[in-house]
Amino acid sequence: MLWVEMPPGVDTLQLHREALKQHINTAPGALFSVKDRYRNCLRMNCGIPWAEPIEAAIRTLGELARKQL
Repeated sequence: MLWVEMPPGVDTLQLHREALKQHINTAPGALFSVKDRYRNCLRMNCGIPWAEPIEAAIRTLGELARKQL
């Protein structure tokens, strides 16, 4: 697993919803807190071999996150 901390303005729950529309799945950080913390963090699975579709998905995720800033 890879834990990613985004800039404070990024809501990874909203990012998760937008990413799902692109068939990209992440785990918003707030899922890992009972006190609604880590809203700007997300967890990504990185246990599969690197390939162009993964690189494209990460690029798309970055573009979606940038729109929130």
